[in-house]
Amino acid sequence: MLYPPLDSVNTQRIWTEQFSGLDRRPRAYDGTFSAMGNMTGEPWPLLSSRKKRGVVKELEQPLGLMALGKLAWIDGSTLYYGGEPTAINDLSLEENMLPKRMASMGSYIVIWPDKKYYNTVDPMDSGSLERLYETPRGETVHYTLCDMDGVDYPRTDMTESAEAPESPDDGDYWLNTGASPHALYQWGGQQNSWVGVSSVYVRIAAAGIGYGLSVGDGVTLSGISYSGENDALKEQLEGLNETMLVQAVDRDYIVVIGIIDGNYTQSGGRVRADRTAPALDFIIENNNRLWGCRYGEENGEFVNRIYACGLGDFKNWSRYAGTSMDSYYVNVGTDGPFTGAVVHRGNPWFFKEDCVHRIFGDYPASYQMQTTFCDGVQEGSEGTLLAYNGAVFYLGRHGVQLFESLPQTVSKALGEGKLKKGAAGQAGGLYYLSAQEETGTWSLYVMNTERGTWHRQDDARAIAFAELGGEMYMLSANGELYALDGTEGEKEPEDVTWYAESGIMGYDYPDHKYLSRFVLRMQLGETADCQVSIQYDSDGIWQRKGTIQGKGKVKTYLLPIVPRRCEHMQIRLEGHGEMRLYGIAREMALGSDGR
Repeated sequence: MLYPPLDSVNTQRIWTEQFSGLDRRPRAYDGTFSAMGNMTGEPWPLLSSRKKRGVVKELEQPLGLMALGKLAWIDGSTLYYGGEPTAINDLSLEENMLPKRMASMGSYIVIWPDKKYYNTVDPMDSGSLERLYETPRGETVHYTLCDMDGVDYPRTDMTESAEAPESPDDGDYWLNTGASPHALYQWGGQQNSWVGVSSVYVRIAAAGIGYGLSVGDGVTLSGISYSGENDALKEQLEGLNETMLVQAVDRDYIVVIGIIDGNYTQSGGRVRADRTAPALDFIIENNNRLWGCRYGEENGEFVNRIYACGLGDFKNWSRYAGTSMDSYYVNVGTDGPFTGAVVHRGNPWFFKEDCVHRIFGDYPASYQMQTTFCDGVQEGSEGTLLAYNGAVFYLGRHGVQLFESLPQTVSKALGEGKLKKGAAGQAGGLYYLSAQEETGTWSLYVMNTERGTWHRQDDARAIAFAELGGEMYMLSANGELYALDGTEGEKEPEDVTWYAESGIMGYDYPDHKYLSRFVLRMQLGETADCQVSIQYDSDGIWQRKGTIQGKGKVKTYLLPIVPRRCEHMQIRLEGHGEMRLYGIAREMALGSDGR
């Protein structure tokens, strides 16, 4: 007996087992998702819910975070190190003194704009970079010609005249008032001639004038005046009103290079002797120097400048002696404010929105600046700037940039919406970026720098990140300090809520094929669950198609879904608790022209 042949259904299975994270572009690749929350790609090639975070600390007024052997953070007016308050407890909270900038140099933490420092090894070594001094009211100031150690020249053996003295004895001094400027000579008996004293010094003595200073400090003197009738001495004394290097110091005197025709005591006015540091927009450390930049007012002058402190001495920014120990500054010709600074390939880089200035050289006399015009750091996104693995990452006006020889955008998968502001950190090859969306909401994204894949976690608004011992710490704007991998602190009590929405399915199916059902293979924690929904033809309605309850092991779940015929669709996975997605199988059937 012959039976008529049965019609066979032409089916095809498409299996996806490699997931590449978030991709909001209209034609995304297979294995990507158009939207997600609290997802991670760390167990590559799987898709997983993120780990529970650890809550390490809750700050009242979070202003900064960094790691230097231990975590350091600023809460209100106080710097904390290793969880304990430090002696730096008087930071200004005035609007013009925010935000706070932190950097490290050796065992020191420095803070701008307050210009404070803290030694993490010796907590007693802390205070202000600047030493500001003004003579007490009514205090007299004494000026004496002396040697480099502050010892007076023997005035009884010194002649002040325009002509050389006759018949001098060995060691006698002659102050040549006929020279311009005046010069000091000493009679050398063996040479039988007057020998110029190469450096002449002035001791400035007043109560407390040397306290807090060291030899080699650059000190700005002001208020020095002369009320007598000696025009030459008046010019010499008032010429001391400039930045000078301290040659010798004691509590009640300092010695600087200079020459005066005679000793003098100033009894009127108040003399200042200040060691100052510039106002800086950003600070970094490179080759045992602190570097910074400034675009704006500085001591009544508008500056557009890059600075470096003295070698190994972050307290000195005005040391100019013509040596490798000197401070340094250079004026910048490009317009606009600085937007960030970073150390890369052994050199300091200073960004503006449309360029970067790089400093090359080994010491101040050899420093050179190179300017590259490019898509620079977006204003307000300085916290996203970091160097890692031979490249620089930052948020520019056109997305996240990876700068090697020139910047290239690496965030196209995040879509066309513009990100702004934000902060970033790096740990284990992951670039953590917290930034504000065009809608005003915030998102925490994580990029795998090796694969270039992105995943979105939640709406955390971070002000700073710090990596310590392989753990990434995030300080949020609401004051919570998180350990993102949960290795420290108290873990979040509730299960993580997560979701992932696929891209549009249907446009890429030729020959009238349509999706007939799904097969999901995933692992769920014992208390976890997963709901599966479908949206047809972008109608905005998610229709629930099934729920999976976790059993704590990998299992293949068959979800027989018979979707209605449509042009395209999306699927949504959402749930609570631990989840790992191993694969999605889509069974395709051959349809007809009809719908």
